[in-house]
Amino acid sequence: MFTGLKKSESKRLAALELLRKEDKTRDAALTEYACLACEVMNVEGCFITVFDDDYQYIKYVKNVPLEHFKVPIEKTMCQYSRDSGQTIVCPDARLDNRFSHQPLVQNGDILFYASAPMMTQEGMVLGTLCVSSSSIFTPTQQQIENFNRIAELSAAYLEARYSIGRVDTLTGLPNRQFLLREMEQKTLVKDPGTYGLVIFDCIDMPRAYELIRYLGLHAVDNMLRSFIPLLRMRLRLKDSVLLYSFAPARFAILVELEQALTLVKRAETLPGMQAQMAQNIDITLTIHTGYVKFSPREDDAHEIVRQAISALHESIRQDIPALQFNPILDHKRNKDFKLLYDLSEAIKSTSQLYLVFQPKVSLRSGKTEGVEALLRWRHPQLGNISPATIVALAEKTSLMSKITQWVIKKVIAQLISWRSQGITLPVSINVTVSDFSRPGFADELESNVLDAGLYPADIRIECLETEKVLESEAALEELDRLKLLGFQILLDDFGAGYSNISYLRRIPIDVIKLDRSLVSQITTDSGSRIIARNVIMMLKELHYVVLAEGVEDHETAQMLTEFGCDEAQGYYFSRPIPPEDVMSWLADCKPYRVLGRINNDQHQYGS
Repeated sequence: MFTGLKKSESKRLAALELLRKEDKTRDAALTEYACLACEVMNVEGCFITVFDDDYQYIKYVKNVPLEHFKVPIEKTMCQYSRDSGQTIVCPDARLDNRFSHQPLVQNGDILFYASAPMMTQEGMVLGTLCVSSSSIFTPTQQQIENFNRIAELSAAYLEARYSIGRVDTLTGLPNRQFLLREMEQKTLVKDPGTYGLVIFDCIDMPRAYELIRYLGLHAVDNMLRSFIPLLRMRLRLKDSVLLYSFAPARFAILVELEQALTLVKRAETLPGMQAQMAQNIDITLTIHTGYVKFSPREDDAHEIVRQAISALHESIRQDIPALQFNPILDHKRNKDFKLLYDLSEAIKSTSQLYLVFQPKVSLRSGKTEGVEALLRWRHPQLGNISPATIVALAEKTSLMSKITQWVIKKVIAQLISWRSQGITLPVSINVTVSDFSRPGFADELESNVLDAGLYPADIRIECLETEKVLESEAALEELDRLKLLGFQILLDDFGAGYSNISYLRRIPIDVIKLDRSLVSQITTDSGSRIIARNVIMMLKELHYVVLAEGVEDHETAQMLTEFGCDEAQGYYFSRPIPPEDVMSWLADCKPYRVLGRINNDQHQYGS
C-alpha cells in the first residue's frame, strides 16, 4: 500500500522548485504587480519575493537597498507574513519587535513596511508582495484592501501560469513541456556539462484503462498520486531533485550524468511495488526505465526526449528493468516504423502489392489440387520485401485486417478471371488470429464469395498462429462458423516449434500442412524420417488430409508418398507463379507419378 506525501504537499514542492528558477517573462509580470502596489499605497519602495523551504528569493526590488537576493527565511522581514498567511502593515517598523532588529530598519531605509502573502486557492503561500518607505506612513483601509487585492491577483497569476501548460493537474508535478524548457535553458549555461534524462514507466496504459473500467477513475488517480512519494523514496531522491510528470503513469528526472547513472542502478534493482487500488484490491506495479546521456549544448532537447522514450519502450518490449538508449536498435525500430507506414500506403496503391500462387500437387494422382495465394510487396525504393517482414510488421496492428481484406478481394477477382478461362482450382488464403477474432468475419467472407458468383469450396482458409487461436474464444467461434458455411480449413505449419496434438480436436480442421522443418531432412536423418512417418500415420488415422510443405527434391516426395502423405507443395513441383502463368502451368505439367519412373525434366514440374 502506498504511503507518503499528500497531493497538496507534492504540489507545494513542485511549485517552490519552479518559482525559484529564473523566468524572465514571469518576473516581468511580478515587477508590474510590485510597481502597481507602490502606486496604490503611495510609497516609493517595493519588492516581491518567492520562497522555498529554506530561502527567500527577491524577484524584483525598487528603492530598497537590499544587499542579497537570496536570504535564509529566518533572517527576513517577510517570514511572519509567510508563516501566518496574513497581511502585515507596520507604520513604524522601529516600534515592532519583529522588525526593529533588522539593519534596514535600524538605519532608516525601511520605516513603513507592509507585506501581503501571495496565496493559492489551496492555501499555499508562494511568496510575498511588499511595499516600504523611509518615512512613517499609515495607509487608509481602502489602500490596504487594494494592496491585498493586488497580492491576490499576483498569486492567481502565478497559479495560472504554472497550472496551465506547465504543471500536471493530477499530480501537481511540472509536466513534459516544463521539462523541455528546462533542458533548453541549460544550453544558456556557460559550461553545462553532461546530463542524463531518465524516464520511468509504472503501469501500461491498457491495463490502467481496464482498472478504470472496473474500479473507476478515482482509484487509478489516487494510485498514481500516491506512487510519486514511493518512487522518490525507493530511488532515494534528494529533495533538490525535481520529478516531472512526463505522461500518464510516466515520470522523468533530469540530473547530471553521474547522478543519473546512480539512479539507473537503483532502478535496475527496484522490486515490484504493491499499490492499493481500492479496499482489499492490490496490484503489483513493475517499473521499467529508459535513459539517455546528452550534452545540452550539442544535443537537441526534443531529440533527446525521443531517444529516452525509445529506450523506455525497448525496456518494456524486452522486459528489462532499465535500458540505455541504443542507436542501433532505435534505427531498426525507426526503419520498421517507416516500413509500416509504407505498407499502409502500399495497400492503397495499385502497383506495389501483388499475389503469386504456388500449386499443391496430389502425391497419388499427380494432379494439381489447388493453389496457395502468397502476398508479395514490391517496394518502390527497397524492391521486394520478404513476406515474413510483412507479417512481422503488420501482425500487431490494424493493417493485418486490411491486408487480409485486400487478399480476399484480389483472390475473388482472380477466381472469377480463371473461371472465364476454364480454370476451376480452389485457392487457399492465409488468415491470422486477429482476423478470426473479428466477429462476423465468416459471414462477411461468405457474403463476398456468394456475391461474386462463387462458392465457399472455391476458397480455403489456412489457419496461422494456432496457439493464439486456441486462446481466443471469438476466433474458435469464427472457425466453427467458417466450417459450417462450407469453407475448408487448413492448419498451417504443423510440426514447427511446439505442436500440441490435443488442439487438433478443438479446431475444425480438414487439412494438416506439415511444416518444412518436419520433412526437410527425412532423406538424410533417420530420426526425422521416423518422426515424419509416425506423424503422417497418426494424422491419417484421425482422417485428416495431409499436405507437406517445402518439398524440394524427388527423393523427399517419393518418401512422403510411401508414408501416406496426400499432397505436397514446394520448389520441386513449382515455385510461386504469377496468375497469368497458371494456365500454362496446368497445360505443361504432366500428371506426376512418384512411384513410377520419373522424367527429371524440370520444365515438367514448372521450376
